[in-house]
Amino acid sequence: MYWVSTQHTPVAADEMTNFEHTHGITLPTPYTSFLTQYGPGTYCGLLVIERPDPQLLQSYAEYELWTHDDNCPITAQQLSECVVVGSSIDGDFLALHPQIEGLLWLPRHSEVITMKSLDIQTPFTETLELILRDEFGKMEPFPRYFEPVSLDRTATILLFNPPDTAETYAPAHPNDPILDITPASIQVLAQRFKQHFDTNLWIENEHICLAFFQLLGGYVRFNYAYGREVAIIYEPKAIALRDEILSFLQRGHCRIVE
Repeated sequence: MYWVSTQHTPVAADEMTNFEHTHGITLPTPYTSFLTQYGPGTYCGLLVIERPDPQLLQSYAEYELWTHDDNCPITAQQLSECVVVGSSIDGDFLALHPQIEGLLWLPRHSEVITMKSLDIQTPFTETLELILRDEFGKMEPFPRYFEPVSLDRTATILLFNPPDTAETYAPAHPNDPILDITPASIQVLAQRFKQHFDTNLWIENEHICLAFFQLLGGYVRFNYAYGREVAIIYEPKAIALRDEILSFLQRGHCRIVE
């Protein structure tokens, strides 16, 4: 698993034990082991692992967002007793109930609550990967990375604004193929970036491109879906590398969003 940043905040084991005693629940060992080792954060850019929250779903119970028929693993009353342990970037919830084995998946865009199996003998990341396959269609192989929660990490947002005229890019190495920029695109900018910088992890699909740097404590995000946004996510101590990346992007027709 790739660490986006080494600046992480593990949860103290005593905090987890006190929570269990206070709320009368036994938290799954893989979940508590994950938090005490890695702390809260986002796994593979999709699933947010959080400290246990016994109050979050109480405010949702009265809205009848989910169907509680005979096939539902919990009743409407039990919903308010659930402890949220995670969520997705789409707004789905991952929760536990003291009297139910396994994890509850409460989707944002569906009325059907489902159960996710949880093997206490396997790492929590394996359970998360099952959810990634079931709910997000992630299939092997896919890059595994964890982005710890950080209060210090910040971002520089830029807009890619290429000229209307066509350009030709001559590669640094004569044996490399010549890239014809006709017209210029954010995808071509990302490829030029890849040739210029040595990244620790590179993730790319039709929607987005992420270039990770361990020294940056973050990554550079090229928003393919929008076609113009570029973001540098970094820790303050990495300002020198941030400035080097920023200079490259500005030469590539990106301007900072004030």
